[in-house]
Parts: sequence; structure tokens; C-alpha cells
Amino acid sequence: MLKQLKTLAVAGLMGLTATSAQASAFDPEDAVKYRQALYQVMSAQMNVMGGMLQGRQEFSAEAVNERARNIGMAGSLLGETYFPETAGVDSSRLLSRAWDDMPGFQAKGAEFGQALTALIEASSQEGFDVRQARSAIGAVQRGCRSCHDDYRAR
Repeated sequence: MLKQLKTLAVAGLMGLTATSAQASAFDPEDAVKYRQALYQVMSAQMNVMGGMLQGRQEFSAEAVNERARNIGMAGSLLGETYFPETAGVDSSRLLSRAWDDMPGFQAKGAEFGQALTALIEASSQEGFDVRQARSAIGAVQRGCRSCHDDYRAR
């Protein structure tokens, strides 16, 4: 089960570009709304983990693992929401440079997926503690920020 989730997390985040044929089930505007909703789910999960690191919530390795797996599941659905026709959707905050630098954009997704995979794996180990969580969650947060800094309008 853990191996499947790790594979889903990395595959979904690495495959951030679907072809138009693969994404034809979605109208471009609907795809952008769906993508934004998935990122909201991911953000909510990160906020819970952040609350644990800041002491607003009790730290639990099991809860960190669950939240990280939830991010992986949501992330695995993103690929079908990235297709060229979404570039013209007004509500999209994806900058055109993402389409112009698709290898760089995909590399950021892969880095995020690797950090998330490491968090999922680490948080499933006996003895995973808040110190380890700080480092592993921090790597995931840096992955988010890195992509936002380069490819997302504010």
C-alpha cells in the first residue's frame, strides 16, 4: 500500500502535462477549477501539518503520514488538469512561462513529488518525531514555494 501511494504521488506530480486527447473529458475552465480545488485540498493538509509543527495541534506521526498520503492522492489527480487549452482560462494563476518551460515546470513537480514521497516514507517509520517532521515537511513546503515562485501569479 505504501509503495502504491509513493508511486501515485510521484507519478501524479511528475506528469503535470496531459495531452489534449487525455484531458478532453474536461472543459478548460472546469479543468482549472478542478485543479484549484485539488490544490486547496493539498493546502489544507499542509496547514494541519504546519499546525502540528507550530504547536497549535498535538503532533502525531500517524496524522502526518495520513495528511502526506492525502496530498499524494490529490496530487495524483493533477496531471489531467494541465493541458494547453487551460492556458487561456482567466481564473488560472499558472503563468505562461510554465508552458514555455515545460521541462522546468515538470522538474519542479518531480522535486515536490520526491519530497512528498520521502515524507510519506519517513512518517511511516517507528520513532518518527517532530524534529524529523520539521525537516521532511519543510522540504515539501519548499517544493510548493519553488513552483509558486517561478510559475504562479500572485
